[in-house]
Amino acid sequence: MRQLAKAFFDIAIWRRTPAHLPASLFLLALVSAAAALLDVAGALLLPGPNDKIVLQVALDLGLPLAFAWAVLRLARRRQRFLQTAIALIGMGVLVDLVAFPADALLRVVGTDRFASIPLAILLYAGLIWYLLACAHIWRAALDSGVILGGVISLGFFVLSTALAQQLLPQA
Repeated sequence: MRQLAKAFFDIAIWRRTPAHLPASLFLLALVSAAAALLDVAGALLLPGPNDKIVLQVALDLGLPLAFAWAVLRLARRRQRFLQTAIALIGMGVLVDLVAFPADALLRVVGTDRFASIPLAILLYAGLIWYLLACAHIWRAALDSGVILGGVISLGFFVLSTALAQQLLPQA
């Protein structure tokens, strides 16, 4: 497990690519289960309605899988789907492990307080780090440049944010 966490961290800091991950359905299922557990835990721990947990998990897992499959199919690189999907979902898990505690602390402190500024900066830095890590994953998966990887990463983020706002409105 430690090696897997290190592999995701190395991908996040651009030391490795998804090609270093095994192309394994079992690993995809394992990483997806971790992402689903984090989603459920985050939904149950945060205040607010929890009636759309299943939709949240389906969106957080299904959308990256469908998007990765579509992009890789268009680029004629379908053989890279498993490793790319594992890397993308793993990156989401890695970011959630940092973002959930920071977001919870921000909610406790309140956004109207001066103490919330460092937490907000941490969350924005985490978002930028996530987008850059995903750009690296796409760059490696498509054998392209950083700009194309960044455009795809940002496009996916905009799409997922728009769908989440439409399907999962915040109370």
